[in-house]
Amino acid sequence: MTSPAPRITVARVEDKNDMGFGAVVGADSKQRLLNKDGSFNVRRRGLRWFESHSPYHLALNATWPKFLLGVVTIYTAINIAFATAFWLCGDGALIGATPRELGGAMWRAFFFSVETFATIGYGDITPVGFPAHVAMYVESLTALMSQALITGLLFARFSRPTAAIKFSSHMVVAPFKGGRGLMMRMANMRDNQIIDLNARINCSWLEQGVAGLGRRFQLLQLERSEVMLFPLSWTLVHPITEESPLWGLSDEDLRKAEFEFLVLVTGIDETFSQRVNSRSSYKPAEIVWGAKFRNIFNPPDVQGRLSVDIHRIDESDPVSLPA
Repeated sequence: MTSPAPRITVARVEDKNDMGFGAVVGADSKQRLLNKDGSFNVRRRGLRWFESHSPYHLALNATWPKFLLGVVTIYTAINIAFATAFWLCGDGALIGATPRELGGAMWRAFFFSVETFATIGYGDITPVGFPAHVAMYVESLTALMSQALITGLLFARFSRPTAAIKFSSHMVVAPFKGGRGLMMRMANMRDNQIIDLNARINCSWLEQGVAGLGRRFQLLQLERSEVMLFPLSWTLVHPITEESPLWGLSDEDLRKAEFEFLVLVTGIDETFSQRVNSRSSYKPAEIVWGAKFRNIFNPPDVQGRLSVDIHRIDESDPVSLPA
């Protein structure tokens, strides 16, 4: 039995808009290039954990529940370690409150470790002897450095600007200026102002060429790719004209060619005067044909102010598409 011909990927000169994925990743990847949350589906191999992961960046990028859980875990682990050290120093290493009053010798050592770590100093437990004082000295130094690191991480997390842009869960193909348009909607979830917002949609698909199967990339022409202010919501529209890579294609065609639409949004956070970005992607299964986004603006209030309902950003109504 003859083995099947190898799958050949080629890098084309016109694919300069591949966003850095390259022809190999683009054609050989079995998953979407970009996850919905903006993370990539490319893994790095051959590196040790500390070479490919920065504890500082992990602490900054972790969610608040994970970060706080990590702080509590490290705090408890350090105190358990030093409580064990005090306990190993012997029964006479700590005097004051008796072990029976505090639930046992190990618990007494643990509570003394907490008091030392936090510099509380109630005075009901006191170290005795050289080994216990050495352990107390090492713990006080560890506490000084640990608290400085945790305080620095908390400040960095609060001071680092991030974008909280909500993307619609799906795209729609709707009537647009006598033809069709590919549309997606987004809105700012925070009260902060983002200015000079710029949006790009990169279209990617598989195509059989002379040299084999390769992935094409092309930036889609948008009706409007930038806005100065972003107070409410913004619908990105790509007119499907004869110049569009989507011209004449159907939903089945997009699925066969494994289309993917990568969205990148950048802007300036007015509070911090720093650039922020957000990204997402859509696959053909996340495109609704013959639909238009529903109006999500609420009527003006008694003071005449407009508002937008972010929770309705995915709502759409069916429409007929022009031939």
